[in-house]
This record gives sequence, C-alpha cells and structure tokens, in this order.
Amino acid sequence: MKYIIPALLLTFFGLQFSNIQAQGDKSLDKIETVGKKHVSITGSLVQVRTTAAKAKIDMAGTLYYTDKNQFAINYATPAGNRTVINGQGMLLIAKGKNQKFNLQKNPPMQKLANFLIDAMAGRVREIATSNNADYTVKENGGNYVVEMTARKKAAKGFSSIRLVYRQSDCVMVEMETVDFSGVSNLYKMTDIKVNTAVDAAVFNF
Repeated sequence: MKYIIPALLLTFFGLQFSNIQAQGDKSLDKIETVGKKHVSITGSLVQVRTTAAKAKIDMAGTLYYTDKNQFAINYATPAGNRTVINGQGMLLIAKGKNQKFNLQKNPPMQKLANFLIDAMAGRVREIATSNNADYTVKENGGNYVVEMTARKKAAKGFSSIRLVYRQSDCVMVEMETVDFSGVSNLYKMTDIKVNTAVDAAVFNF
C-alpha cells in the first residue's frame, strides 16, 4: 500500500499538470489566432524604467502598431524621444541622440525588433523560442498572463518577460521585461483602439 499511494499521487499531479499545460496552450492558440486579425493597434502608453541601481524613470507617450511589421512609440515624456520599427530599419531617439539601424546587419537589434512586433501580434511561442525561455500561462481578472523565464543567462536579452493580453480581444495591455543586467521596463497601455487608420508618417525616419 505504501507504494501504491505515492504512485496514485504522482498520477494525479501528473494529470493536473497536463490539464494546466493544455489550457495554457489553448490560451496561446487564441492569442495568436485573434492577433492575426489585428491590422492596427494604438494606445496611450506609460513606461517605468528601473535601472540596475533601482532608480526609476517615468516615461509616457503614444504607441502605434500595424501588421506590416511597423511599430512606433512617440514619447511626450521625455519629449522628442522615439522608437520606430519600419520593415528592415529601426530608429531610436533618446536624450537628443539619433540612432538608425539596418536590422539585417545588426542581429541584436533585429531580435529586439522582432520581440516588440511579436508581442503586439501575439506570437508568444516565437518569443519564448527566441529567448530560450520556459513559459506559463494563467487567467487573471479577464486577462491572459504569460510569464517567461530564460533557461540560462546570456550576454544580452531578457532574463524574464511578462505579457498580459485581454481575454476579450487578445490585445496586449501590459508588458514587463527584465534584462540580464537587472534593468527592467514596465509598459502599460490604455485608451486602446484596434483596426483604426494609422498615419503612416509616425513610422517615418
């Protein structure tokens, strides 16, 4: 009997884990399927950047995304800061410094660009694969919460990622990333509009 009970417990917990995993996969399927229907997403954005020394920097602006691999954040705080992805190019403007990247010739920036586009599009599995990360999916307060943890430390990239998608339309409303260096960024979106016209000029360099 003492051997049967542990075996039954292992079977029970194994079934429970399988059910949780199956539910998580079903949620990811929905996020990815509905995400394909999002031609565009815009919204107000607040961002909190926390340095490795635990200093916090508050930022805010407007986020734009289209399914043509276009992504942009125009910051009102700090004024003039921009992040733009348009096809094979990426623009970063911060503290008056203007940097342009050819993504085909810059793998680290290409990976960052892919991450931002994939997060907006709901391609969660691609993000996990690219970051060599394990993930869990939970339902909480009308949202799907995806948490990823890298399997091993790397020179660059994220040690952890948290993505929050609304269950109603699978639009991402929150994202948190933590670099291996300890720097974290928390993004929250409000006033979200889906499948509305977006001025192409916001993606111009």
